[in-house]
Amino acid sequence: MTAKKILNGVGLSVRALSLDDIPLIVNYWLQSSPENLVRMGVDKLKIPTASQFEKGLRSLLEQDSQEARTSYRIWLVDGLPIGFSSLKNIQYEQSGEMHLHIWDASFTGKGYGPVLFCLSAQSFYEAFKLKAVKCEPRASNPLPNKMLQKVGFPLVETRIAASSELSLVCELNQYNIRLDVASGYLQSAADAVEEVGLL
Repeated sequence: MTAKKILNGVGLSVRALSLDDIPLIVNYWLQSSPENLVRMGVDKLKIPTASQFEKGLRSLLEQDSQEARTSYRIWLVDGLPIGFSSLKNIQYEQSGEMHLHIWDASFTGKGYGPVLFCLSAQSFYEAFKLKAVKCEPRASNPLPNKMLQKVGFPLVETRIAASSELSLVCELNQYNIRLDVASGYLQSAADAVEEVGLL
């Protein structure tokens, strides 16, 4: 299943994880600089080996949605994979925790991230019949915080914790990733594109 939007003539879409995506995700984590890992709040000592990562990701390709605890959506710009959202700690028909990563920095700052994140949120809500999703970026990491605030997701609290199995204990901003907010943002982005097209 692929969800897609056109933004200023650029095709933005998300899809489920495939076998070809696994090396891209593994390389993203293993080749990230120490500075980038710290910015994200990642503990480099918790990062698995390449073979461990690959084995874990391959196992996700065979899981049943009602039993899944982790899922990925790959972010595509005109069909080119540039990053991903993951949903962790999935409780089917209940809740999950979203994360976001762009491995190609040349695509940041173009307005693609909010659209791709919202498409991912919609996809996760639908696939797992969720009632609630949260996202907890490191409070001092400006890019995800600005993006989530731009969309309009409510900031619920700031707390000290680890946001995933790879994370340091640090200050986190917890956002409520509401489906109506994600859908509203995607609609407003589509309206903006239509208005530009009329000029």
